[in-house]
Amino acid sequence: MIVLTIISYAMPILRGRAAANRNKAQVVEMWSFWLMTISMIFITLFLTAAGILHVYLMRMSENPLPFMVVQEKVMLFYWMREIAGVVFLIGLIAYLVSFFVGGEEEAQTA
Repeated sequence: MIVLTIISYAMPILRGRAAANRNKAQVVEMWSFWLMTISMIFITLFLTAAGILHVYLMRMSENPLPFMVVQEKVMLFYWMREIAGVVFLIGLIAYLVSFFVGGEEEAQTA
């Protein structure tokens, strides 16, 4: 996320603007930051929960289950991780779109 912040700072300068991104672009960047950050947290939590359940069902329970049976039982966590990944992708797309969002100030000078 620090790298994305540096890019957000540097991109307007690289595109020939003296000032930072317009307010509209900064709002989009803030949304993208929070979408990506929260989705990364949920991806980590879902994979951790799936791993804990996986180890318990295969190694710790009284009747250890075969690998593929355990995979079916933790499938819900994988789908939740998939949904969190889609939210991350939406945040990434919003971040990339923020580079091309202009404000009223930019439209008046053009």
